[in-house]
Amino acid sequence: MLNVRRKIFRRLQCLKEGIVNEISVPVLIVGAGPAGLATSLLLSRYGVAHMLVEKYPGTAHTPRAHIVNQRTVEIFRHMGIEDRLLAVGTPQHLMSNNVWSTSLAGLEVARLQTWGTSPDRAADYRKASPSPMTNCPQTVLEPLLVAAIIEAGVCDLRFNHEFLELRQDDSGVTATIRDRSAGQDLTVRSQYLVGADGGRSRVLDQAGLTVEGDAGLAEAANIWFAADLTRYLSYRPGVLYWNVSPGTDFMVGAGTLICHKPWSEFVMVIMYDPNRETISDREDYLVGRVHKVIGDSSVEVTLKGFALWQINAQVAPRYSAGRVLCMGDAVHRHPPTNGLGLNTSIADAFNLAWKLALVLDGRAAPSLLETYSAERQPVGRQVVDRAITSVGEMAAIPSALGFAPGQSESEGWAALAGLYAPGEEGERRRKALRDAIELT
Repeated sequence: MLNVRRKIFRRLQCLKEGIVNEISVPVLIVGAGPAGLATSLLLSRYGVAHMLVEKYPGTAHTPRAHIVNQRTVEIFRHMGIEDRLLAVGTPQHLMSNNVWSTSLAGLEVARLQTWGTSPDRAADYRKASPSPMTNCPQTVLEPLLVAAIIEAGVCDLRFNHEFLELRQDDSGVTATIRDRSAGQDLTVRSQYLVGADGGRSRVLDQAGLTVEGDAGLAEAANIWFAADLTRYLSYRPGVLYWNVSPGTDFMVGAGTLICHKPWSEFVMVIMYDPNRETISDREDYLVGRVHKVIGDSSVEVTLKGFALWQINAQVAPRYSAGRVLCMGDAVHRHPPTNGLGLNTSIADAFNLAWKLALVLDGRAAPSLLETYSAERQPVGRQVVDRAITSVGEMAAIPSALGFAPGQSESEGWAALAGLYAPGEEGERRRKALRDAIELT
């Protein structure tokens, strides 16, 4: 009887506000990145009807986040698609090496086995989980999640639908959604709204939530390209290839390579000072930058994409307000060091989805949802702090190599030669480099 009264009251309220066609769902998810898609698939597995809206026409058009750690692969196992993920991701044994070199064809300065592949850590990783980690860029990960969501048949999934605004009351949330294809606005009424709409979250703002911290700490660019680099990488398989060419002032050197498909698809990360340098999107400029890092201009390079981005260090003090709950980059924003962003976002989804399912099914009180922010916000804070700390720690590497801001290329090469010098000074430099690399 109470539900009937609520429906009648809501209908009268709609008539009063001039709302003719209102879509009603238990949960509305805004944003189809990793956090929103994971929430959708989890709710689908729990049998919770919901709508997922995304303003863009499809999934990620650039690789973006890529490291998928063991805990996240376990969540994919829980969702029933671990085997699909591991089939398309880079296997752990091919993620092994972090390499530092003046170019891929040039001098290799250091190499470190990582991601649980070294002899002294491999057993720890195997004991920690039945699931291995993998490397899977968002261009591959997101379509995999979408396919599983569609197969489940529970979600009303709508791309090209943009969230505009929300109003919430004691019994639910009313959202205005624009169908960008039809140019029409829809009204969606839900008991709960999940904001997974990224680092410029409109849901966060509409809910009255904020983030603390700094934005625009540094400027960066990604060059996504295809090239056959088998001859330079197959004997030292890895995900990250750090450039330490003399005469560059940044921790990524002339550009750090992220391998997304061994050994043919990559993203090169460039950092730059906009007051001193302009990054062009011209093909000849971008290919030239890639060739410098490869060290071989005869390699054929095919550009696939280019994007500018900033390093931020921000976290929301609260992840929820009333019936609106936010997650992912909407509430924690940080540099990609340590590969924690995607994993933290999917862990947000895993924490929230089962709680929503129990509350909506009447098996738990709504107060259970208060634990979401209480449990996840400290994790987000820790992840942001850890990522920023790692950026600072990585600055010790160019210092150990003898590089200094404003140094010319010839001065840099002379300083680097000192790393290989005999005697106490050379040994001190080599130890400083080993210590710095161990922190990465």
